[in-house]
Amino acid sequence: MTGRNRRSGEPASKSDGELAQRTGSALSLAALAGLLTYSGVWPFTLMIAAGSAILAWEWGRLVRSARMDAAFYVHAAAAIAACISAGADAAWLAIPVLGAGALLAAIMTKVPGARAWSALGVLYLGLPGVLLVFFRSDAAFGIAAIFFLFLVVWSADTAAYFTGRAVGGPKLAPKISPGKTWSGLAGGLTVPTLLAYGFAVWLGDTRALALALLGAGLAFASQIGDLAESAIKRKFQVKDTGQLLPGHGGLFDRVDGLIGAVLVAGGIAAARNLSDPGEALLMWP
Repeated sequence: MTGRNRRSGEPASKSDGELAQRTGSALSLAALAGLLTYSGVWPFTLMIAAGSAILAWEWGRLVRSARMDAAFYVHAAAAIAACISAGADAAWLAIPVLGAGALLAAIMTKVPGARAWSALGVLYLGLPGVLLVFFRSDAAFGIAAIFFLFLVVWSADTAAYFTGRAVGGPKLAPKISPGKTWSGLAGGLTVPTLLAYGFAVWLGDTRALALALLGAGLAFASQIGDLAESAIKRKFQVKDTGQLLPGHGGLFDRVDGLIGAVLVAGGIAAARNLSDPGEALLMWP
């Protein structure tokens, strides 16, 4: 989230109440994600698979105004199967599974004009889940890679939100998301860059400046992911993708930035060393 101003005329008590809800939801989700990340590959895989099913439900509601139609079941099944494939060291199966799921979801969609959106959802929401499981499966650097991604994305989101509230200023993309500001973007890039540098110092054996620059790049990708979701919601005239998380909306509203960052991180791992994706992401000579 690239910084949002409080709406003009909005009572401070209402704004503070929404902030408390938002903070509580974020902390609860972070605690659960951290615990399951640390618990092992399979607890993490099951978390991502469950999240993928929720995202499939929200996507159907968004683009087809339907929650549990045939396309939803295809989308959810493909995403879950792809995540389990990655967790079972058969990540090579994930791409054909998602591809087949996208094709079947399009075929099963009965809403005029929504077939391409149904197919896109399987790929756009499914691939990041697979990549997260793939990163976590790295025996040596999996946990560190996941915590690094969480640190960068969630610090970018938090810093952008509070900087935008405190500073305000010119709008970043008023036609897409009127609440986002350039000051929020600046805060959302600065803080994760500094934290990535500190993470590199803690990790050791990697070039801190390189990881800091990577942190900045992933933070920027997370802002693009946020804007992409805002553009999709604006197209379908939807404010939130769900009501799962008080103060945030749906799960898609909370992980939109993570989706953007993980896709870029996956590209980096593919370019450097697919055999050890966590190491490829974190270790820079």
